[in-house]
Amino acid sequence: MSWKASFQQGISNFKRNKHSEALAFFNEAISLGCDSFIVYDSRAAVHEKLGNNKAALLDAKKVVDTAPDRWQGYARSARLFHALNKDEAAIKMIDLALERIKPDDAQRRQELNALKSQATDAFKAADERRRARIAKTAYHIGKLPVEIFAEIFSLVVAADHAQILKLSHVCKHWRGIAIKTPSLWQTLVVSKNRPIRKVRLWMERARTNISNLSFHHNISEMDWPSILLELSSLSWCGLRSLAASGSLFSRLYELLHQLSKTEAISRLEHLDVTGCPGFERFLPDFEDSHLDTLKVANFTPSMGRLWSRVHRLKTMTIEAGWVEILPALRANQSLENLMLSDLVPIPMQSGDDDRAELSNLQCLKLFNIASVSMITRVVVAPNLQVLHLFSIGHSSDVLEFARANPLRALRELRVGSCTTTASSLNIIIAGAPLLETLQISGIHGVVNDVLDFICGTHPNDQHQDVCAFLKHVDLSSCGDLLTRNAYSLVKTRLRTDQPVTVDVGQPGCRVEIESLRLDGCPLMEAEMLPWFRSKVKVFSCVYMTKKEGKQRR
Repeated sequence: MSWKASFQQGISNFKRNKHSEALAFFNEAISLGCDSFIVYDSRAAVHEKLGNNKAALLDAKKVVDTAPDRWQGYARSARLFHALNKDEAAIKMIDLALERIKPDDAQRRQELNALKSQATDAFKAADERRRARIAKTAYHIGKLPVEIFAEIFSLVVAADHAQILKLSHVCKHWRGIAIKTPSLWQTLVVSKNRPIRKVRLWMERARTNISNLSFHHNISEMDWPSILLELSSLSWCGLRSLAASGSLFSRLYELLHQLSKTEAISRLEHLDVTGCPGFERFLPDFEDSHLDTLKVANFTPSMGRLWSRVHRLKTMTIEAGWVEILPALRANQSLENLMLSDLVPIPMQSGDDDRAELSNLQCLKLFNIASVSMITRVVVAPNLQVLHLFSIGHSSDVLEFARANPLRALRELRVGSCTTTASSLNIIIAGAPLLETLQISGIHGVVNDVLDFICGTHPNDQHQDVCAFLKHVDLSSCGDLLTRNAYSLVKTRLRTDQPVTVDVGQPGCRVEIESLRLDGCPLMEAEMLPWFRSKVKVFSCVYMTKKEGKQRR
């Protein structure tokens, strides 16, 4: 039998939808030596009907190879690619088929153009789905160079050193970068929770280059020897910050002495020590100290010799103890922040030169100091911006400080639980034209007169605008605060009640109150609270806490 007879039998069966029988005859024709593109195209049509798209594509490729100038192979390939959702390839095949169809064959051109439109729409839809899937699942940040990745991590850790633990637990990639970047592990905080293991791990990941070392006070003394042993290999000359209790600081000093590295003390920039007996024996190692920040608790008179060696402080915090304040301030006239609490100032013999000029001082915080005048009378701070006075004996003593040097740059004043008078506070407020934040809390018999003064009910002699820039007010725990005074404070500063020109620099123009806290003020009238909430962005008036409410029941 010749291949033509088999081919005709195949065509006959195909027309009668007997696709399996037609396939057998087409296979037989090819096996008899037929190499015509018509036979392969016919068999491709049978495979397409039977759903054998891959086999049909193979035959369509054979048609293209055998008759590259004919359109049949390209057209069938296009339909098959579209059925297989390979629309980009289908569009290419359609274009090739259109190039080979005669110009007057309008019907086939129309069919192929319709197929091309379907394939194009399907391709665009598939591309949109792909982009959406990539947007949800693609790991774009993983393409960043390791150096940029490490720099981003450094910015996060600089704000909060504890974030390194979260960063190292996000994924394997992040963990690998975090562990291999020693600079991310330079802050070591040792607590009672497995301290020895943590020190060993941080030393390994930081490659012994710890720059910030801090010890919690709850570490068991039984762990100290093992901790110090792990720290013996530390690059001590790179240590810049140290926080420890006095006893542990002494043990650390002994370790440095054994290692002949006591010069690390003078290289420190930040030091936080709590209760250190025998501190005077460490003083020689503070010679030419680089200390920028010093925090000491339980200060003793013998520690006063420190000021002959420490001259570069910008932040000083002293909590509890006895201190001669003037030598400390004179030795560090670049101070920017001074915080003193629970102190007993040691009196000094007064002289002609008994004041310290602190032109850089911006923040002064005094807590629980009985003889506060012994501090304020020696301080000259023309650029002071923040002043906190809490639980001090007689805050009227601050008047000497404010009268001699009006606080022209003051922006924040907080006074609480003090024995003071309204006239004392009014003098301070009158000398602070840039004041933005005012807190008066836990003081009786003062707040109403102060508000009258600020609102202009009782104007001062110069009739100047008081606190034109005041935005934030906290009058919590003032049991005698009257609603009318709080109302006047807010009302007189509303834009609708001021001149049309609301330039704060103009006389009579003041900024609106943005936050007002009146917690623990029982005389505030409840029916006025909705008005306050509608006029002030942040308003709080809690008469009593839940705990106090339960106690009163």
